[in-house]
Amino acid sequence: MIAEERAEYEGRSRQRRDQIVELHRQGLKGYEIARELSISAGLVSIRLKEAREAGLDLARYSADRG
Repeated sequence: MIAEERAEYEGRSRQRRDQIVELHRQGLKGYEIARELSISAGLVSIRLKEAREAGLDLARYSADRG
């Protein structure tokens, strides 16, 4: 077994966090995001917390925006 390169892992982690944030902005709940991405609800919660701490805007889109 060969370990994954650190930069590769961090890139995948950021990409997953971005997916989670986007689905959150679209109005999905944590368990719905988890189901959509086949990950645990706990991981969704952790990534959203990291996003908040990083200063990302987690505001949900309004219903009239398409």
